[in-house]
Amino acid sequence: MSALYATALNTFKEMGWLYREVPEHSVIEADFEAHHTKIPLHVQVFGETHIITVVSNSTLQVPPSHRLPVCELLMRTNKDLNLGNFELEWESGQVMFRVTNVFPPNRHDARIIASLVHSAVAEMDRLTPFLGEIIQTPKGELLLLKVADLMKREDLLPPVPEAE
Repeated sequence: MSALYATALNTFKEMGWLYREVPEHSVIEADFEAHHTKIPLHVQVFGETHIITVVSNSTLQVPPSHRLPVCELLMRTNKDLNLGNFELEWESGQVMFRVTNVFPPNRHDARIIASLVHSAVAEMDRLTPFLGEIIQTPKGELLLLKVADLMKREDLLPPVPEAE
């Protein structure tokens, strides 16, 4: 077990997050309850290169007929992101958010790992209602859908957490 993987496991334990390990791989899987949806997530550690990747997945599948407007949504969203990016697995219609960090050797910060997980969950939760609106649009009305206008809808955003 690499030191980075051990730090990732300890981070999940310290945060009280339920998780499961994938045997014989440096992978942690978890499910998070967010404001809009349940979010499956996995963390993969590449110990020798000190890299960690956190991927959250949408539980919504994008049908082939709706993939182009979803791609526009993802591209417009990615443009404004400072950390991570959204992706669409074209064949399956699976939407993912991926964020990666390269750590200096022997300097694996649990706060950074927790922040990566929080970001992956928050970003997928923020995107989910917009994705749902596109997927629920009847195929015949997709040409009328203006993704840029849809993204202006603040009623679809999760509430801002209160400061402690």
